[in-house]
Amino acid sequence: MSQKTAWEDSAESEGTTESERILTRLARKAFLSLWSYPNVYSDEGRRNGQGDGKELVDLLVVFGDDVLLFSDKSCQFQSHVDIKVAWSRWYRRAIEKSARQLAGAENFIKRFPERVFLDKSCTIPLPITIPNSHVARYHLIAVTRGSHLVAKQFFGGGSSGSLMLSSNLRGRSDHEKMPFHIGQPLESGRFIHVFDEITVNLLLDELDTVPDFITYLRKKEKFIEQPGIIVSVPGEEDLLARYMATMRNDEHEFPKVAQDFDYVALPEGDWNVYFNSPQRAVKKKADKISYMWDALIEHHSKFIRSGEVISSPFLPPNTPVDHERIVRALAAQPRLARRTLASDLHHALQQSDPGRMFARVKIMGRPPKQAFVFLTIPLTPGEDYSTTYRERRMHALTVYCHALKESVPTLEEAIGVACEPLSEGEASNDLLYVNLAQTSCEDIAFWRAQADELEILRPNTEMMLFRDSEPEFPAPYKFVDSSAMHIDPNRTPMNRAERRRADREARRRDKKAKKKR
Repeated sequence: MSQKTAWEDSAESEGTTESERILTRLARKAFLSLWSYPNVYSDEGRRNGQGDGKELVDLLVVFGDDVLLFSDKSCQFQSHVDIKVAWSRWYRRAIEKSARQLAGAENFIKRFPERVFLDKSCTIPLPITIPNSHVARYHLIAVTRGSHLVAKQFFGGGSSGSLMLSSNLRGRSDHEKMPFHIGQPLESGRFIHVFDEITVNLLLDELDTVPDFITYLRKKEKFIEQPGIIVSVPGEEDLLARYMATMRNDEHEFPKVAQDFDYVALPEGDWNVYFNSPQRAVKKKADKISYMWDALIEHHSKFIRSGEVISSPFLPPNTPVDHERIVRALAAQPRLARRTLASDLHHALQQSDPGRMFARVKIMGRPPKQAFVFLTIPLTPGEDYSTTYRERRMHALTVYCHALKESVPTLEEAIGVACEPLSEGEASNDLLYVNLAQTSCEDIAFWRAQADELEILRPNTEMMLFRDSEPEFPAPYKFVDSSAMHIDPNRTPMNRAERRRADREARRRDKKAKKKR
């Protein structure tokens, strides 16, 4: 039995504490194992090759130009003492400490990306390249555990117990005055996403792809940090519900805020409405096939980590192949896109015409910038599987991915997936990534000639072009906004209990007004 590589060992590591293991399992489900690394270290503190390195973060995710830093803190809340004293102590240990750790880790990794290691002895470098600080986008995420039950009791009234979001809070002194409210822990204002034990589970379950999760973080920052506007949210789960149920131009968005507003308060209870809605149930059912796409990514990731991945025989000699880049092109697709791509792949697998190849091409973007080619080729009787057949299949896939540029000049990249039909009873895949952005006229002519030899993509080739119209949800949502302003006379956001009282009073006023009419 061959010895496991350090990369394979790191894929089996799940963290040192139970809370870290929970976070790692959640993250690997959402972000997949090739890009998720628990408990990474820097070589700070080591002298002359002796001593242990310093733990940077509890979980590091590197995906293209995006770097996600997670700090996980599980701290007991001292519920037997005065709530403000207990909150202050818990806040410093669980949130402020995490925020400082994250800011320090971000600063170090930006300056020394080559000094990040998988082990505390700092002998195994991070196997994936951290992007240059000039292009990298860092997202800092503090996961806190221990406040849920106490917050649930503190707010009462059936509260979820999640931390409230108040954008007007900054630094320790502001936060100590407002138990279970979170703004920005650092005085510098560097945005830290703070999730508790409830909301981190919901987020990584609902936004369970790298692009979906990162897009949410980016748009959330923009929504919370609107200049001159105080944003108050009863809990991250209600913010997530608003985001999932608000669609503009086929994208999830947060509600628009009128220019003359200086305060925005989202109502409580949106998450329960969304979670129990028939729209979400249908979405989850429709998404099931998309996890076939996740399985394809994980399957090829295993070969990359073990060093057993095979490069195309049609590449020039000594040409380095970035295998991670190939599977990252698959993983860069959000859940809705994976749903349709997996359906296309499944359709191609079911085609079996002896002696003929089948190809389905998916063009994406407006204008079209990306193409996916799904190719299945049955074996010819007597054909050697490991040499002749696999080379023939890879050659056809290579020609398809390059020759598409002639028909669709705006294409910038093509991703190919080739396999045998399900009827063959064999199981193998070939993946290909082609950058088409700088394709020359000479290259187009060359690949046109190659396509002619294979009798594919000719002017008289039967092709069907259509634009997907499948919606993520079967019907739009309509939330009912609260009639109360949720802000007190001192322009301070109300907590959950105060909001409920304001809502009840507003309903009574509305009822009296209707009787008078």
